[in-house]
Amino acid sequence: MARPNNNTSRMDDLLASVTGDLLSDLPQTFNDNTLRVERILLEMVRPDPVQPRRVLPESIHLNFHNNRVTPTQALRELVQLVQIAARQRGRPFNGVLELLPNADDERDDEANVVLSPEEQLLRDLVNLAVTIRDDGQVNPLTVVDISQGVTRLFRIETGERRYWATWLLRDFIPNYTGDGMIPCIIIPANRSSVFRQAKENTARSGLTAVALARQAALLLLTVHGYEIPAYAVGNDFYRHALELDLRAKREYTDAILSAMGGIKRAQFSLIKSLLRLSDEALELADRYDIEEKKLRYVANIATS
Repeated sequence: MARPNNNTSRMDDLLASVTGDLLSDLPQTFNDNTLRVERILLEMVRPDPVQPRRVLPESIHLNFHNNRVTPTQALRELVQLVQIAARQRGRPFNGVLELLPNADDERDDEANVVLSPEEQLLRDLVNLAVTIRDDGQVNPLTVVDISQGVTRLFRIETGERRYWATWLLRDFIPNYTGDGMIPCIIIPANRSSVFRQAKENTARSGLTAVALARQAALLLLTVHGYEIPAYAVGNDFYRHALELDLRAKREYTDAILSAMGGIKRAQFSLIKSLLRLSDEALELADRYDIEEKKLRYVANIATS
């Protein structure tokens, strides 16, 4: 269960770092002696389990972060889901490269194909994997060093889609010639930032209204001193933020709204209120990328 963390020095450090995180590019955020770029074995890198922006479908996301499946097995589950959907649409495939548009395909319906969310996700990951294969990984991940003792381990702060695309390239695309490593900007554990992660999320396309609601919650929970788990959480964790607001932490208000994409207070409240929806509604809204303007009416009904 989430609970407030009364470590005031950590809160002071967070406040001091917020402005730099939001107004500077990452390489300018740290001193030269604390910023490192390394090529790291994929097996030593793990996605952030409470990252508001989901890459994998919810069920696979939870299985992976609860250590029920490996990265390869998680992707295999995704591929199998997509194969079933594609077969039902009369467009079966074997290798994932077959998902990419074929310039030689003269069928009139190619441009009008409506893909399921899982099909679109896998196609996007395959496209990214091919780009990495052809052009290299030019945009490193940012990872937090959470190593303990001699065991090296890094948690992704930004760049999870590149992580999954690299696994896809390694294990599902033929003739892989890489070394199983991925370039990463390494951030010391005491300099990790949910604000920087939020800024990266809002700067990218494809952030759903539900992901924004989780992001708003994570920012609020952080500045209110709640302990953020290092394991997968359900929606009830984010719902703790429904009891919190910006008024009690005015010193963070501008930073939070900026990290959310420069929105207004009223919009922030509307986004956060989506967490009142049921788990089933949240999963469907996230899967089909239903916009906040449509969801707000359902959320109002849920609270009436």
